[in-house]
Amino acid sequence: MKLSRRRVLGGIGAGAAAGLLGMPASAAEDGLGTDTERVFVHPKTGLLDELGELLDVVEAVGGTTVLEFDNFEFVVAEVPSTGLDQLRRDRRVEAVEDDDETGIPSDWSPSLPNLFDPPGGSDCATHPDQRASWGVERIGADAVEPDGSGVDVGILDTGIQSAHCSLSVAGGRNFTADGTAGDYEDRHGHGTHVAGVAGADDNDRGVVGVAPAANLYAVKVLGDDGSGRYSELIAGIDWCMSNDIEIISMSLGGDAESATLARAIDAAHSDGHLLLCAAGNEGNDGSDSCAAETMTYPATHENVVAVTAMDENDRLASYSSVGSAVDLLAPGTAITSSTIDNEYAEASGTSVATPFVTGVAALVWETREEDGPGPTDPVRKILGETAETVLGTCAEGDGLVNARAALGDERATEGREWSDGPVGGFRSLLERVVDLIAGFLEWLRGLVS
Repeated sequence: MKLSRRRVLGGIGAGAAAGLLGMPASAAEDGLGTDTERVFVHPKTGLLDELGELLDVVEAVGGTTVLEFDNFEFVVAEVPSTGLDQLRRDRRVEAVEDDDETGIPSDWSPSLPNLFDPPGGSDCATHPDQRASWGVERIGADAVEPDGSGVDVGILDTGIQSAHCSLSVAGGRNFTADGTAGDYEDRHGHGTHVAGVAGADDNDRGVVGVAPAANLYAVKVLGDDGSGRYSELIAGIDWCMSNDIEIISMSLGGDAESATLARAIDAAHSDGHLLLCAAGNEGNDGSDSCAAETMTYPATHENVVAVTAMDENDRLASYSSVGSAVDLLAPGTAITSSTIDNEYAEASGTSVATPFVTGVAALVWETREEDGPGPTDPVRKILGETAETVLGTCAEGDGLVNARAALGDERATEGREWSDGPVGGFRSLLERVVDLIAGFLEWLRGLVS
């Protein structure tokens, strides 16, 4: 089968395309416009030669194709409920699956800490002096030399505020109904907060991320209300694959499993992309409740690194989901990071824990000097084998992600040279003095010999 590239329908986001094109004229005339379902349609291998034939199959039952992909052969369509059975019976169709919802908790509500008040406005000079969060320090990310340079990280979320004084956004794409395809601005706050944890700039201001020199891409798969669909998430994965984004970070989750999303994840994994996902905020009965399975999807997928959350006292967060698919633990409670309106906020959740692991993955990726997507299993193995045992139970998987150990002693220093005022400056000056003394002593030895 030979299917074409994803088409941008009308130059707008996938969700908007669905809204405008999801009601075929025939359906509207028959009064069926509001009785449609959004589904994935998978063609049967060998029975269709071109993408247009699959679109014809959808149209024949009164449906409209609203989203196509670069790297996958299935499509997303709005189909009248009365035509679904006919579509499923068509011999050219392998499967039809519901396009279920995903997103972040509706009660996600960050607070604005007084210690960063008031940053205000677009004048970056008014922003508070830079400081690392307790999470960055706890996982040892402030004690390593690599900074994520050259590594591309896709933040699949509500977008990222591109003009934030603590962030640099390399690019992105919007796959929601909220704005055009090129409008990946965050108007919610969640994506900007996540991005700051993973890779806020080391620039004297506000916060600093785990991998401050990584290339952050704003892949908007959740709308301004924090909700989305699996099709939009898959479109984000598809975009990362087409643009060689090495690391795909997903601080979101849904209630239902999806065979279609699983196909997309497997394809991205096979193509050399590392995918990470929040375990969920469905709670637990304690860190030793190994029988509990409260994780959301796609964190439970085997080709995704699933992350749970702990607090500053090394305890499993009460909100954190747990389950047999947990891979790693990370700081997730009361984490200060960037947010919209050029401000900073304190927030909690496994969605906050995930970018800590994302950042460390970027540091490890940098040291491997991979050029674009490559074998992900070695990076994932390093993260697991170097993790620190904190809880000693299934709730932490391999343990707490450990930046210093993951990079090895030869890659770690007494501290990354944060440009955050007197501490970083003093450290740099001291190191230069030590180097000068060492050089002088070496010169004296040369004279004696």
